[in-house]
Amino acid sequence: METKSGRWTLRVTPAQDAVVRRVLDATGESLNDYVVRHAVEAARDDLADRRVFAIDDAAWDELQQLLDRPPTPKPELSELLTNPSVLEHPA
Repeated sequence: METKSGRWTLRVTPAQDAVVRRVLDATGESLNDYVVRHAVEAARDDLADRRVFAIDDAAWDELQQLLDRPPTPKPELSELLTNPSVLEHPA
C-alpha cells in the first residue's frame, strides 16, 4: 500500500459538515477515508467524461498509424450486429 504523504485542507459550512458526519456515524468510515474515496471517484468520472485530450506529436503519429491500419474482420461482431436485438422483439 502506498504511503500517504499529501495533505488537503478543506473549508465547509456547518450544514455540509453535519450531513457528512451523519454518513460517517452511520457507516463508521473515517472522515479522511470518506472524503478521499469520493474525491478520487469524482475525479476519475470527470476524467472519463473529457472530450478533448492533448497528446504530443509522437503519440499523435502512433494513433494515426493505428487508425490507418486496415480493419480486421470480426465474424462474431458481424453476427451480433446482424441479429435483431432482444429489445426489438415484442414479448
